[in-house]
Amino acid sequence: MTGLITATHHVQAMVDALAEQLGRSVVVNDPAVRIVCASRHYGDEDEVRIRAVLQRDAGAEVGRFVLAQGVARWHEPHVLEGDEALGLKSRLCVPLHGPGSLMGILMVIDADHTLTSAEVEQIDKVSHDIAGQMYSDFLANDPTYLERQQALRELLGRDGNARRSAVDYFDEHGSLADAEHVAITAIVVASPAQADTPVDVALRVVIETVARTRSRSWEMFVDNDRAVLLQLRDQQFDGAGLRDQGARIVAELGRLLGPASHSAIGICTKNGGRDDAWLTRRHADVAVRAATRRPRGDDAVVFWDDLGVDGILLQLPNDALVWSTVPEPVQALAERGGSNKLLHTARAFLDHGGSISRTASALHMHRTSLYYRLDQIKTITGLDLDDGSDRLLLHVGLRLLDLLPSAADSTPHSDKT
Repeated sequence: MTGLITATHHVQAMVDALAEQLGRSVVVNDPAVRIVCASRHYGDEDEVRIRAVLQRDAGAEVGRFVLAQGVARWHEPHVLEGDEALGLKSRLCVPLHGPGSLMGILMVIDADHTLTSAEVEQIDKVSHDIAGQMYSDFLANDPTYLERQQALRELLGRDGNARRSAVDYFDEHGSLADAEHVAITAIVVASPAQADTPVDVALRVVIETVARTRSRSWEMFVDNDRAVLLQLRDQQFDGAGLRDQGARIVAELGRLLGPASHSAIGICTKNGGRDDAWLTRRHADVAVRAATRRPRGDDAVVFWDDLGVDGILLQLPNDALVWSTVPEPVQALAERGGSNKLLHTARAFLDHGGSISRTASALHMHRTSLYYRLDQIKTITGLDLDDGSDRLLLHVGLRLLDLLPSAADSTPHSDKT
């Protein structure tokens, strides 16, 4: 609801009237600090305002600076101190809140801090009127928004009757055209409690912006720190394009939420259109779960099709993905393997189908040394590496070990999810 907001003539009239009354330049930005509407200049304009009016965007650096001051979390007027290096004069900023959502930010230039308390009170009063008008305009432009949100949740849910009702709804309203190919992108954000921007606001802004430039038939919903994006196409989705889209979402969320935040993306594509989109969503959820367990700095975008056996293991409940679930032979190897050397060897041996020549080549070691390590693995685990069942137990156990929250350390873990 807070993404690509546009200003009607009613909002523009209120902005112009306020600016005329104050004799100061006034602007309304969206939650990402992109210009929605502006008054005429009153001789107090700065470089940032001029650039924003001409280009409809003051630039990413200015947006980061404004949001880093916590403006999106304010609930009453505050002064945003200027920054000479950015060409930004001080402003009085007032968040524009709709029901449960940030609609935008009202800014009044106040370079010399001469706004009176009466003027600040008037600005605050007008800001409520502008926020209310923006929300009314939004609902007028998109009156089925709330219904579509509910229908989308039901379409992607587990209740079969609800899914059929959702399909009927979209068929009746024509708001989500069916197509053969479906892509689900699941996003999870880990962010400090006092991030620069509320997480749900950042998710809406970023996903709506990215999706509108990439897909014609799409819908999305946001639940606190996570979101789901559904896209439909008649042609096969391009994996590289979806990865680029996911990477852009991650980058834009970082811009809005600050460097302490971390986003993870899970993607799944399938044929079958809307009717089977709920299965696609389940697999995208598994993929994003895998992404959240990766060390920070690794690729934040994970595809379901790349998970292999991890896609099965990650469907276990959180309380099963703990140290005590790891098979005892693998626990013993992790505890006594010594600097992960034997774990690494065991993984390579199993990943290369038990081939001594290919494993030795992959590890850049002599066969004699490899045989010695494999004997150590057999002794520690008590497993027969020539037995298919034992090798399967070891292989699955190692994969499970890698999925534990601190798997990068490959050391014993407490039973925490």
